[in-house]
Amino acid sequence: MSVNNPTCPTGCDSFLLDVDFDYCDPDVQFGEIDHIYLMAQTGTVLTDWTALGEWTTRKALDPTADLDAIIDLTVMADLPPAEADEIEISLGRKIQSPASFTVNFDIDDVSDDNYALMRFLECNVVVKCWYSANEVLFGGNDGIEVTIQAKYQIERGQKSVQKIVGTVKWENKFSPERTTNPMI
Repeated sequence: MSVNNPTCPTGCDSFLLDVDFDYCDPDVQFGEIDHIYLMAQTGTVLTDWTALGEWTTRKALDPTADLDAIIDLTVMADLPPAEADEIEISLGRKIQSPASFTVNFDIDDVSDDNYALMRFLECNVVVKCWYSANEVLFGGNDGIEVTIQAKYQIERGQKSVQKIVGTVKWENKFSPERTTNPMI
């Protein structure tokens, strides 16, 4: 695995990390999650997730015949803050459990192929996942091992849009790695 997690301090003495706040030119990010990328759990991890060529090659593979294929879901989605339990241990110390992450998504393109994928996801498969929010891509070379729930929704009203709604869930101590999205 090539996951690049922070090095946690050992003992009670620890330094902090440097920060970068710019009053005149703050670095802000806008927008919702717009794409979710999925690959088979046993697919080969990416060599360089920051390289557009690797994404282009993987997305061109046949997902019905190649475990390394990556499919691209166009979504409207959000990522609420992850939730972790605070657990009291001996001497009144407190630790946090691994955090539970949930991406809530809607797919409004309900083609036959997208509907078939939704039904396939009802098999409770575990997949590798990446997601993007405009200029930022999350997931690292390895992707994030997730479970996905997806169901079909038809609301009342003649002008309502039928859609596939679902959640992507995983647990981890750390938030996923992020980089500039090479696909924009």
